[in-house]
Amino acid sequence: MSEERVWNSFFLQYLWEFCLGMKLAELYRERPSSLNIPKWKYLVPTCVTAMAMTGIMGWAGFPWKLYNDIPSLIGYTSLALIIYKAGIGIINRFFCHTNRFSYEWYLVHILVFQVVKHVAEGHVPVTVGFAMCLFLSYCVAWGYGKLWSQKVQKK
Repeated sequence: MSEERVWNSFFLQYLWEFCLGMKLAELYRERPSSLNIPKWKYLVPTCVTAMAMTGIMGWAGFPWKLYNDIPSLIGYTSLALIIYKAGIGIINRFFCHTNRFSYEWYLVHILVFQVVKHVAEGHVPVTVGFAMCLFLSYCVAWGYGKLWSQKVQKK
């Protein structure tokens, strides 16, 4: 719905997430031992429950969709901790590498998704289009990150 677009895009609604992330980073930097990763028996049910709530709230639409950030944050954080705790080196290295340009990915992903949708819709299956969106947005973000870092280094 277009009338909820203003609320979905209003920065104050999401500012708390950035502030929380900065505070957790500060805590971790000062006292790494103060942030302990929970045990599996807590992480898995928390992840499943929070992701289910995120989906249900998004599916329910306005106004529930406006407030699904908290369960989304909990679900995705739990999922990230599960992946980290699994200790699969190549996957952990992939996420650490991706973290270097995750902000750039955030900036370009909608543009890439819209271009792929416009060009590929009706020509490829939805799953192929989705895979194209992920792959191309990842590559564009990586390139954008490289260009940006070169520009910053020149200054």
